[in-house]
Amino acid sequence: MFTTSEYRIWAMSHGTALRVLSWNVQGAVPPNGSIERIQNQVTYLEDDAGLPDIVLLNEVTTIQRERWRDLLTDIGYREIVDTLEWATELRESTVPPHQDYNHVNGNLIAVHETSSASNLERVPASIRDGPWEGADLKDWDTNFPEKILNANVSLGDTALELWNVRAVPGRMHGEEKIKILENAYNRIVKGNSMPCILTGDFNSPNRELADGTIIPWRYEDEGEIAERWVAAEMNILQGLEDKGMVDVFREQHGYCDLDILDVSHATQTEDPLAVPPAEVDGKRFDHMIASVSLNPQECWYEHEGFSCSDHVPLVAEFSP
Repeated sequence: MFTTSEYRIWAMSHGTALRVLSWNVQGAVPPNGSIERIQNQVTYLEDDAGLPDIVLLNEVTTIQRERWRDLLTDIGYREIVDTLEWATELRESTVPPHQDYNHVNGNLIAVHETSSASNLERVPASIRDGPWEGADLKDWDTNFPEKILNANVSLGDTALELWNVRAVPGRMHGEEKIKILENAYNRIVKGNSMPCILTGDFNSPNRELADGTIIPWRYEDEGEIAERWVAAEMNILQGLEDKGMVDVFREQHGYCDLDILDVSHATQTEDPLAVPPAEVDGKRFDHMIASVSLNPQECWYEHEGFSCSDHVPLVAEFSP
């Protein structure tokens, strides 16, 4: 794990280097967002996280969109895309089923002005172009489109594909969680062949065993919906290996008992900052699945991030 100064030295010595941070910033509660929390999170990005090259955020409160953009711009994030306008429009919709859904937050991606990455551009979720032209399955049936943000960025002579995904909790929204995971997975599999980073809060798995076995939610249930649920989680977590993508944290650290923080959501530890990182108990809901061609160097969960969110940031270093 690098300190900020160590990272800058490492980055310069390796030419094109990339630090990527993914974070659920807890913008769902309260619905109007916490101004103090947002300010603390932006300060964290600058002072503790070392201004990562690319920041991918989940649960960015729609009503605080301009505040987020202004604060990020103030610390050097000049290129920003998000899905917050989708959430805003759907929240005001009376078209079923949106009157029953809480469209109060979405996803955001920002690129820092000092990064080797540039030309950030959001990719529209077309159902008419590319592999979906004339296809029977369009792979875009979620009622939460704001939870899937797809963008491209230039990295030297290479185009890099970014997917920022936040799966809604299954206990609250049922099959909507499945559809988000299925849509993201199928679009990555059927889409471009460029290097790719998929990251975000997937709200899965339920557990991981020391031997590497993944236990998804609903795995003990019977029936078609349970089978589809398990497949959706397993595909997004492990099914992209054929496309040359790996779980960066596990690729770097493996399983078994680790002496570092290996969960992102402290569901079983009341005060995660009061215990050593390795003793925090909870769920590893936040993931980064990336192309091996990006040459991942390191990956870790930032323990101190619990100071301003119920999820910690996930950080990875790449040397493409």
